[in-house]
Amino acid sequence: MRGAALTMGACQIRLQADALVIVEGVYHKVLSRDEAGVTLRTLGARPVTVTKTHAELADLYFGEPRRLQLVEDTAAGLPQGVRDNLLRNIDTFDVRQQDAALMRLDYVQACDRCFAERTHRKVPKGYADIARLVAAERRQRAIENEGSHPDDVPLERVSGSSLKGWYGRWRKGGKSIVALIPLDDLKGRAGFRLDPEVEMIIAERVREDWLTRNGPPLSHVIVFIQGRIERENKTRTVPFDVPDGMTIRRWVKANVSQFDVIYHREGPAAAEQAFRHVKKAPQATRPLEIVEVDHTPLDVLVLEGDGTPARDRRRKDKRTRRVWLTVAICAATRMIVGFHLSDERPSWTSVMHCLRMAVLPKDLTGIRVDTAWPVFGVPEVVKLDNGKEFHSRSMKAAAGQLRFELRYMPRRKPHLKGKVERALGTIARDFCAYLPGRTFRDVRERGDYDSVGQAALTLAQLVEFFTIWVVDIYHNRKHGGLLGRTPLLRWQDLAGYGTRLPPSADDLDPLIALVVPRTIQRNGITFLGLTYQSDELKGVRRRKGFHFGDEFLVKADASDLGHLLVLVDEEAGWIKVPCEDGLADGTSLAEWRDVVRTARRMTQEGQRVARATLVRAMELLRAECRKAGVKPKRLASADVDWFRDHADDPMFEVAWDVADEGAHEEERLRTRRPRKAAPPAAADAAPAPRVGQGGRKTAPRPASAPQDAPQDAAPAARPAGPRPVAAEADPRSVTADVGAEFDPDDPDNWTAE
Repeated sequence: MRGAALTMGACQIRLQADALVIVEGVYHKVLSRDEAGVTLRTLGARPVTVTKTHAELADLYFGEPRRLQLVEDTAAGLPQGVRDNLLRNIDTFDVRQQDAALMRLDYVQACDRCFAERTHRKVPKGYADIARLVAAERRQRAIENEGSHPDDVPLERVSGSSLKGWYGRWRKGGKSIVALIPLDDLKGRAGFRLDPEVEMIIAERVREDWLTRNGPPLSHVIVFIQGRIERENKTRTVPFDVPDGMTIRRWVKANVSQFDVIYHREGPAAAEQAFRHVKKAPQATRPLEIVEVDHTPLDVLVLEGDGTPARDRRRKDKRTRRVWLTVAICAATRMIVGFHLSDERPSWTSVMHCLRMAVLPKDLTGIRVDTAWPVFGVPEVVKLDNGKEFHSRSMKAAAGQLRFELRYMPRRKPHLKGKVERALGTIARDFCAYLPGRTFRDVRERGDYDSVGQAALTLAQLVEFFTIWVVDIYHNRKHGGLLGRTPLLRWQDLAGYGTRLPPSADDLDPLIALVVPRTIQRNGITFLGLTYQSDELKGVRRRKGFHFGDEFLVKADASDLGHLLVLVDEEAGWIKVPCEDGLADGTSLAEWRDVVRTARRMTQEGQRVARATLVRAMELLRAECRKAGVKPKRLASADVDWFRDHADDPMFEVAWDVADEGAHEEERLRTRRPRKAAPPAAADAAPAPRVGQGGRKTAPRPASAPQDAPQDAAPAARPAGPRPVAAEADPRSVTADVGAEFDPDDPDNWTAE
């Protein structure tokens, strides 16, 4: 009684008569079903009849392992395409095919209800009536759900014969929605009816003529293929059918993948860019954990200098320059932590200025902004390109000093710095939209816009406007990568993590300087012909452990040669050593080179460049610049790169007075190192080349002027023709050699001991 009660209270499993099931690996046929259970009979020569209760069948079906499987005979009377679809899941089909199957499901389910209620008959007219009712109902539902106007929602038109076919497929397919998937892929001509030899000719010509970097278009290859087949037909008894162009195009589409097309015709890089599989990169979770840095040219022209003379000139006389932007962005908050605008191409100085701005608190004094810029601190990881400016020794020294990691991205992988790439695109699209003097992306977009004539901003004004755009617009705009939050709000949300400060605030001063290893001599540090000395530097030589010839880490600011920064030790840090002569105070590298070039032209042949001559040359250049209405030019990146490459080349020394030749000789003899006596040589033998000259033979020093000759006499007039070249006559003096043109930019013409 107890078991009977459990059986009667259990949920009954509905199995149709004559249905097939697999019970523990054996096929059974359903004979009958009642409240007690289901009667089954095995298939085979010796059938066995068994009865399973509904509880036993449920345990066999849902238990582990699965011991009961339902077998649906869906193959009988169905097309091959429908039978193949029944083996797949609905999620594996295209979205459009899924939508079509769901639409058809509404129609066949309506047929099932109408036939069960006997409101319609299974005749073409009955199917057509059901189709009209379902179409009207679906149209009304679409109008209500989408809020569309009735005229904007068309009425679906399904014929009775089409609905009859859908309903039959659905019933025979076990009422599976997969049976209603459209068979559009089976429509049309089935395959290619090409001779195998013709296919070999097509494959050969496509591979050798079309799948190449310099290959012709496919239309030309089709002509080659047809010509090849026509030549083959001349030697055959039974000629081939010459395929038309559309047949060859369909063969190429079916047999050549798009990856092969791009790989062979555009190159591996383009194929990798189009078909690469990427995964999500490690995400930054705190401020300044990852900072991405990149350059871009802005599509705008600015005026040179302060722009006052250029605004009043005609267009052909207006001098404009293109602007480059270096920007650093925090990956976690999308905040722009630093930037640098310059009219010179990016160099290591651009990166250094940008990083220095990122580390320091932002001073917005005098800038018309309404929002704060609360971003400062040392990043943990800096993502960079593989540009030359990012691999400089000064860049790596700054990273080691401030203790952050430099992470270089592979070439042609812009997606690895996607956040800064997107920010640069936003800047080019939004910030440059309202600026005068735009150059646009290309000539077609620019049209007849006069970029040079419309240019009206100076670089200083552009920096101010960009700061306003960054602080008040970009930082307060909702960002899709932040789930609708603004960069400023995201920074405030993560402000609890804090930011890392540099080991010392003094470490920021040498951040944008060049690394120049130098030794400390008795007269200090000699650099570019200038002497740098201070009391602190003198004390370094007296310290315990100091050895002659030890190199110290020296940093020089190429925009101001008036002082050097010397790293004495890790505890003392950097010390500032001024120029002893006072000649280079506030003078940049470019200005110093111009001064030296002018001073050499003002110096008598065979004489050293005097300090007074350098002073006169500096005053002359500044006076000429002011007379021309031009202010001192900022340091160009080309000058900085030259400085970095030639910092260790032989230079020159400046004499305090040209007339004091005896004092110079006395000092030179006193400071030079003792040498062994050289073996006697022939009188007519040429002097051996000096060490450090690369084996060059220098001209002998000309004879000195008589002692009774006036030292302050004016230099003789130079003959017409090429200017003489300065040659080395003394380790501390600059002399002249006759017979070649003097090149002041050639470091081989600048000599030192």
